[in-house]
Order: sequence, then structure tokens, then C-alpha cells
Amino acid sequence: MKYSHFLRLVFDAVSKLGIRISPLFIFKETADPHQYAHFRPEDFKEYEIGFWGPEEIKIMALIPGRQFTENELLNRLREGQRCLGLKKNGKLVAFSWCNLKEFSFLFDRWPLNDDEAYLHDAYTNVDCRGKGIAPYLRYHLCRELENIGRTKLYSLSDYFNTPAVNFKLKLNAKKIKLNLYVDFFGKWHLCFNIKNYQAD
Repeated sequence: MKYSHFLRLVFDAVSKLGIRISPLFIFKETADPHQYAHFRPEDFKEYEIGFWGPEEIKIMALIPGRQFTENELLNRLREGQRCLGLKKNGKLVAFSWCNLKEFSFLFDRWPLNDDEAYLHDAYTNVDCRGKGIAPYLRYHLCRELENIGRTKLYSLSDYFNTPAVNFKLKLNAKKIKLNLYVDFFGKWHLCFNIKNYQAD
């Protein structure tokens, strides 16, 4: 991964042929809401936060650039996954999903214990980025998960997304693995473990 910028260009070029290559860190985090509480609550008094259902799913499925259909998102709810979201003046601003049953990315899956959760598919509206909304939402999600005893959290971060990786490291998240996921035309998947940090 020494020449990461060059590799990213290569991976982006290959993706146009239908082969998606994604080097991703798997992180293990601790659900400590106080780590995220570095914002002023008054800055978010106009926002409404809560768990979303089918009505919000219909709108989520129409967001440009996202790859999930309404039925795929509804299936998440049917499987017991939960989506915590943020609205302002009735409009969707940001959301984050959590799976309480299993870590699940492509075919890389394993069951979760009663004190664990897998956080995934976090999104903030393009017009609302850079305002501290993502940490605010993450703070509330951690609070909700802590209330039901889910204090060990797993998440993924793109190897090339340095700001996201550094953000998690500042919150004392621990790298577990660096995996290389390969998706062939959305039909076949491979996973290679590049580094296992737990073995260090």
C-alpha cells in the first residue's frame, strides 16, 4: 500500500470495467458517547433525531449516487437492522445504519454477540457536510446502543480515506484487519486479508 494514490487511480480505472477493488480497514470501537460530545447542543437545536421506518426509506432510495433500492433498504428493517437519522425542517439530513445480528459486508460475515453491533452505511447530505453533523449523529447512535448494552462496535473505513481513518483513531478505535475486497460485476466476490492487527 506504499503507493496508495497510484493504486487508487488504478482501482478507479478498473471499476469502470465492472471490477470493484476496495481495501478496507475493519475497526473495533467502544461505544463511549462522551468521546463524541465535543460539540455544542445549541448548534443542533433545529434538528430532529430518531429511528427511521418505511416512509424515510422511500426518500433514502431516491438519493442520487446511492446504490441501494427501496426494497433492499426495507429488507434491512425486516432483518432487524436499525437506522438512526437526522432531519431538519422535515428534510432528511443524515443517517447511519446498525446491524445487531451480524457483521456483514459482501460475503464477509460473522455473528455478533449481545454486546456488539456493526455500524455501516453512514451518509450525510452533500449540502450539509462539514458542519459536524456526522459526529453529532454518531454520538446519539452510541448513546442508543449503550442503552441496550451494545458497547463493542465494528465498522469499516476505506484505506484511502485518511480523514475517516484518523477520525476513528482519535476516538481510540482499534484496527482489527486490513482486507482487500474484490467485486466482479456485482455477482462474484473475493476477500483477501492483507494484515491482521490482532496478531501484532
